[in-house]
Amino acid sequence: MKTVARTFYRKKGASLLILFVLCAAALKVQAEPSHHEIKVPLGLVWGDSIENLEEMARPGGFSITHREEVAEKTIITVHGLLGTALRENLFVFQKNALIEIEYRYGDPSWSAQQYQDFFDSFRRMYDAKYGTSTQLISINSKRQKELTISLTGYQWVDSTCVLDLFYYSAEQSKERVYRLVSLHYKVP
Repeated sequence: MKTVARTFYRKKGASLLILFVLCAAALKVQAEPSHHEIKVPLGLVWGDSIENLEEMARPGGFSITHREEVAEKTIITVHGLLGTALRENLFVFQKNALIEIEYRYGDPSWSAQQYQDFFDSFRRMYDAKYGTSTQLISINSKRQKELTISLTGYQWVDSTCVLDLFYYSAEQSKERVYRLVSLHYKVP
């Protein structure tokens, strides 16, 4: 009788332990915030061809304004996509396959603080959507000869896409200033 009782309690104890582990795992999954998958913009997919981008241009309301070959890559500049302060987009192809899309943002009337605020709003939005970013670089006001340079960059990564966000500023004088916020979607 003792043997039967021990076997019963061992099985019951093992079942309770398994049930406890499963409940703990379920609670952990619920406690972790769910993050969205980083998707290639404009309904494109990695590997799409240049011809596919050209076919999208006319009905999409944007125009291809420049094309150049650099280091075995074709870089196509596009204007006319909608977005707050969007200057242009660069589509990068290697062997006629899409590998990167860059969005370049800025407004010549913005102050350095307005650029910083714009950049920070993007970072907060993507942190909330894709999880906490990794800081890639932070150089604040590094002086090189007559230029003052600042560069800050963050990255989000998932299995299908890498997203980089950069803020770049180069100032030679109050009249000679270049600032840019750029967002890069890349093949992982």
